[in-house]
This record gives sequence, structure tokens and C-alpha cells, in this order.
Amino acid sequence: MPATAVTVNNLDHKTAAVKGTPVACDAVNGNSATNGGTLRLEFTSTAGGTVTFNFPNSVDGQAVTPLTYTFTGAQTRVAAGWPVSIYGSTVTWLASVNTITVLAEQV
Repeated sequence: MPATAVTVNNLDHKTAAVKGTPVACDAVNGNSATNGGTLRLEFTSTAGGTVTFNFPNSVDGQAVTPLTYTFTGAQTRVAAGWPVSIYGSTVTWLASVNTITVLAEQV
């Protein structure tokens, strides 16, 4: 099955938005978010786990090494700055457990 799309909340300086509600990561099919280059992902874990990003691009014919964030217990991690030329217009990830939530925002 394809990765479960996450709604990306658009932010701008004209409107002070109410912070969005995080959603549970899909630990089976993974998740995806539209990336315009200013994507910000906020992951929150209640009991630990990992979130791994696999990238579709290659450098000199070599696959780009996956990026994994490890959570030890209750933690929040923020990742931002996903240039489209490197990471593509859709960023995908797989959480090891569905107790990790994500909030996606973009300027």
C-alpha cells in the first residue's frame, strides 16, 4: 500500500495559525508529506522508537543513505529544511511504532 499522506499545515506571517493537531504515524505503510522546500516535521514519541527517511535520489549513481531519528522514551524532535532538489517534492518516512505522532508545517 502507498504511504499514508499527512496534511501539511501552511503558515505565513499574515495569519497567526492555531497549532495543528499531530497525527499518529503509520508504522505499516509509512507516511508522506508534500515538500515545497520549507517543510517542517515535528515528531513526538511517548515511549521510544525510530523514524526512518528513505530518499529516492542518488548521488553519482549511489543511493542516498537513509536517515533515522531515534527516540529514547518521551521526546519531541523537529526536522526542517528539505530542499526539493535533494529530497524531492514528497518526503516519505516510516515510524517503527504508531505511538509516534507527526505534525507537518510549511511556510
